[in-house]
Amino acid sequence: MVGRSNVGKSSLINALTGQRIARAGAKPGTTRMVNLYAARTAAAGMRARRFTLADLPGYGFARGGETARREFDALTRSFFKRLVRDPERDCGPEETRLAGAILVVDGRHPGLESDLAALAWLLELGPPVTVVTTKNDRQSGNVQRALRSRHERTLERSVLSVSSKTGAGVSAVRTALGAMLSPAKPPSGASS
Repeated sequence: MVGRSNVGKSSLINALTGQRIARAGAKPGTTRMVNLYAARTAAAGMRARRFTLADLPGYGFARGGETARREFDALTRSFFKRLVRDPERDCGPEETRLAGAILVVDGRHPGLESDLAALAWLLELGPPVTVVTTKNDRQSGNVQRALRSRHERTLERSVLSVSSKTGAGVSAVRTALGAMLSPAKPPSGASS
């Protein structure tokens, strides 16, 4: 989970797992280190998969000022550097691999420079990226649809809208997670 401070990454983890495992708070900067959570998903039509969710400190505001922001940035870069593998090299069964990244953005604020920069950085790293908007339940349905459309235009990709409070859209994120976790099958007749 990658996103700005206080965007709802920890709340989304809790909604996805159906448990209160991630510490979520109203103040920005609640997550101060990489928190790892053992999870399991069973999206519709897919077999259950075990995986680890990583809740990263948010970019942007951080209690502790510029020094804390630099530390969080270094922590995030180090975390991804260890997990991003050469796609040509097979991971062994005991090796950890990055299945993908979920970029969490505030549904009320499309086109923020920090979100655009985070998406560009993730795309440069190469893992599959799913964009999820949160805090959508704070607007009417028409406003939500208009904002989602603006997000899709500025990010140049589709986004999934969720509400951690009501659970709306959570199943679509579970399905996206399942797709990230399922390795692509080679076309029939292709050699392995």
